[in-house]
Amino acid sequence: MSKNIFILIGVMVAVGLISGLLTYLRTEKMASPADITSKGLAAVQRGNVNFFCLFMPLLVGPIAFFVYRNMLARSSHGAQTTYLLLAVGIAIVFTVLAAAVFKMRGFVEFTILHLLYVGGFGWMMPRLWIL
Repeated sequence: MSKNIFILIGVMVAVGLISGLLTYLRTEKMASPADITSKGLAAVQRGNVNFFCLFMPLLVGPIAFFVYRNMLARSSHGAQTTYLLLAVGIAIVFTVLAAAVFKMRGFVEFTILHLLYVGGFGWMMPRLWIL
C-alpha cells in the first residue's frame, strides 16, 4: 500500500475517535428529547457513536482521498488551497443544513464536527501527503 493510503487511514481513525467521543459526551444536546425518552440515553449514544465514529469517516475518507488525488492530477499547482476552500465551503453548507434540519439543536456540536472534518480531511491529509 502507498504512503497516502496509510495517511488516509490514520486521519480516518483520528477523526472517527474524536467525533465519536464528542457525540458520546454531547448526545443530550444533539438528540431530540423525544428520541432520548423513547429509546433511552444509552441507545441513542450507541447509535450516535456508530454513525459518527464508524460510518461517517468511512464515507468521507475515501471521497476526500479520491477528490484530492484527482485535483492533484489535474493541477498540482494550487490544488491544496483549492481543496481546502472546497472543504470549508462544504462544511459551511452542511452546518447551515444541520441548523435548518435540526432546528438549531446541537448547532455547536455540528459546527465542531464540521470543523474537525475540515481540519482532518481538508487540511491535515493534504499536508501529510507532501511530507
